[in-house]
Amino acid sequence: MSNAKCRGWRGSGRAAVVLRRGGFALLLLFPLVLGLGSEGRLTARLAAQEPEYQGKKASLWLDMLANDASVRKRALAAEAAGRLWQEHRYTEALAGILRAVRVDTSAAVRGTAAQVLAGLPERDLRACAKELAEAMQAEKDSRVRRELALLLARHEELARPAVPGLVQALRDPQAAVRAAAAEALAVAGPEAKSAAADLVTLLRDSDPAVRRAAVRALGRIEPAGAAAVADTLAALLTQEKDRELRWEIVISLGLLQEKTPAVLQALHQLLQQEDGELRLRTLRVLGSFKTAARGSAAEVLRLARSDPLKSVRQEAVHTFAALHGPELIQHLSELLSLLKDPEYEVRLAVVEEVGALGPALQNHAEALRSLRQRLSDPHLKVREAAAAALKRLEPKPKADKE
Repeated sequence: MSNAKCRGWRGSGRAAVVLRRGGFALLLLFPLVLGLGSEGRLTARLAAQEPEYQGKKASLWLDMLANDASVRKRALAAEAAGRLWQEHRYTEALAGILRAVRVDTSAAVRGTAAQVLAGLPERDLRACAKELAEAMQAEKDSRVRRELALLLARHEELARPAVPGLVQALRDPQAAVRAAAAEALAVAGPEAKSAAADLVTLLRDSDPAVRRAAVRALGRIEPAGAAAVADTLAALLTQEKDRELRWEIVISLGLLQEKTPAVLQALHQLLQQEDGELRLRTLRVLGSFKTAARGSAAEVLRLARSDPLKSVRQEAVHTFAALHGPELIQHLSELLSLLKDPEYEVRLAVVEEVGALGPALQNHAEALRSLRQRLSDPHLKVREAAAAALKRLEPKPKADKE
């Protein structure tokens, strides 16, 4: 029975009846004494139920976290509060950690509180988005900023409301903080489109990790003036030497889907690079551009025929088909010549693209002949794909009239 219920019972139960009837004072006091006794037993039960950590009551840990003069003890109390929440779902413990990460005077304690929160599952943090956003915006210490940004980067629901504080962190003197903030903005997605200008500035950052994070974010926040952002990335692509950063730029250009002349030219040039992974990623982006990137079709066909990497040749087949779209039928001979490839994955890609043309090839003798030949291909997957393609291409026999 709660204290409120106890008070309600004493004020409106038997005592009120006795008062109305003008009864004896002893009868009036009896239920009050009884209530006080119940309240005392309830308090004792609650005290007995209060969880402990390392032999100390939860209330003592939380008092230490809020009031102890020692930074070391408050930091230990923040860790203890985390365990009390995880092991006992003690609500006051989570509230204490959130208070500490926002208002504790010590950066060490705030940082410890942020690390404790980072160890909690997303379901525990969903209701804390407002408090974490406030902490991110108010924080000035680089170490704590980084801890908060890393935490926000793990959860989209938490990153979105924290955008203003994350944008501020992009200007932090520490490169690790700028990188973490950019990563969190990438997770926030379109809600962070206001960060575009600050992220573009970071493309000239001296730290490669910061530049990579900025590129990643620009591809995911759907910035206003996306064409200008894409052209800026394309220009960086021709200058940048960092391998992983070039990969990220290509991915972001694919996400932005801005098919400007500068972007198409920069991607075309990458098809001649020695980095096989870069060629592969570039092919995928050009394929997503479809007929807008048709100017690269000849170079893509060259890769499909002679690239030393099987994965690149396979992707080049799909890209070649995508660049031509419905006009692929006019370039079918070039596509069918790739069935001579020694790797089954490449032959399979060709058969799939031919089969995708469907009934338009019903009367295309070369295509039908090539597919029938693949029915005896050494690899089962190619044979099955050829059979499925022929089923789509060959005209259905007319039913006999009775």
